[in-house]
Amino acid sequence: MDIAREKITLEAADGRQLSARWWPGTQAAQRSAVFIPALAAPQEYLHFFASFLAQRGWGVLIFDYRSVGGSRDAASDSSVTLDDWANLDLPAAVAEVKRRADPKFLAAVAHSIGGQLLGQSPIRHDVNGALFIAAQRGVPKFYKGVGRLRIEYAYAIFPILIRLFGRLPISSVTLPDACSGQAVRQWVRWGRSGVFTDGDGANVESRFAEFSGPLTAVAIADDEHYAPAEAVEALTRMYQNAELRREIIRPQDYGVERIGHFGFFHRRAPRELWDQGETWLREMERR
Repeated sequence: MDIAREKITLEAADGRQLSARWWPGTQAAQRSAVFIPALAAPQEYLHFFASFLAQRGWGVLIFDYRSVGGSRDAASDSSVTLDDWANLDLPAAVAEVKRRADPKFLAAVAHSIGGQLLGQSPIRHDVNGALFIAAQRGVPKFYKGVGRLRIEYAYAIFPILIRLFGRLPISSVTLPDACSGQAVRQWVRWGRSGVFTDGDGANVESRFAEFSGPLTAVAIADDEHYAPAEAVEALTRMYQNAELRREIIRPQDYGVERIGHFGFFHRRAPRELWDQGETWLREMERR
């Protein structure tokens, strides 16, 4: 059964409004999920798996971080940091799900940088379980070959471009969509230093150990450029008090040649892949 999504607006604690979508699945009060997107990736790419879960009864919320997609604001985006995403935007998303459904089980589906933000965010105390899809650390030593060259290039060139233009220009050799330059610079700092720090430079890595719920961390076998298995494992280890489960998705197991970093969420992703994703979520709910 198709569940019509609702176009909604979230309001963060500082009054900033964020673009979001909500699917009121038939079992939303029992189980709901909030999706935490990748860097500079507008929420629409999450639509297809979100809709799939809603058809299975889940309440589902997707949203754009401030400075991304439908949550852009030219007057204030230049000052947005990853701290704002973690400490203001994620809590606003979780609060909205609780207001609308107050689910018994609330899951986070975190993609890429989403897994890095969850461990720092106050929502680490609010979600009951987490499914990480290609969530990784961006430290160059965890990458090889072209993937290593790409990340070293980004860390060297992106800050220069941001200084020149006040933001990171959109292009095939930068990021595919707009995002706060300050947020990108903080992301670069995390990767270069190998330490998660807030905007003031304080180490926040101890926060990750405060998440103690079930966490299934999924690596994609052919995602060697963006989230190779070693980088995924490095982030997973930071959640030292979580009930950890590690999984790897191999394209050949699902009858496709490639999946890559975004392929899990693609509209043409094998439905068996999404079935497996929901199974992992349901298994967390039963723990």
